[in-house]
Amino acid sequence: MENLEQIVAQNLTELRKAQKWTQAELAEKINYSDKSVSKWERGEALPDLTVLTQMAELFGVTLDFFVTENAAAKRTDFESPKSELGFRIGVELLAVCAVWLVALSLFLFGSTTLHIKQVWMALIWAVPASALVMVIFSIRWKFRVCTIVFESILCWTALASVFLQALVRYHANLWHLFLIGIPLQGAIILWAQVRKQKR
Repeated sequence: MENLEQIVAQNLTELRKAQKWTQAELAEKINYSDKSVSKWERGEALPDLTVLTQMAELFGVTLDFFVTENAAAKRTDFESPKSELGFRIGVELLAVCAVWLVALSLFLFGSTTLHIKQVWMALIWAVPASALVMVIFSIRWKFRVCTIVFESILCWTALASVFLQALVRYHANLWHLFLIGIPLQGAIILWAQVRKQKR
């Protein structure tokens, strides 16, 4: 029997090639460096359990697949019973629906008791709140590209919401608030690179 490193290396390589991904593409999907993937596929190192779990979900197989000799020949025995991706997207969308339910409730309740010029801001603030929810889930589930996209959306929609709130409530045109978004956007991109390099 081959040693464990070689078994994992062979099975990981088979899975990656079946998807027609390069090592760099796989590395990006799991938020690791391509050097790490290369070491795993050469049998020089073993991915930790967290990474194996993440890759099992990504490829739709059970953890047993990685540690079983010649698992690729009988892959159907190791197929994951359900896709986690669909479940996760469903949870994210339910959380966003909850944000909008609260915002609409505030709007409808407020429109009966307050002036309409004030209460529609609840719907405006729901946009950055939704982006924040998506950022939290994307970080939690290690969707790196989604995290960057939703952090950017959060940045610009939060600035737009502050701008509109100041305009409606105080009649102040604070257009220069958007200048803050430029360094914030740069920080989001740089922080994403730092997170990637930490792996």
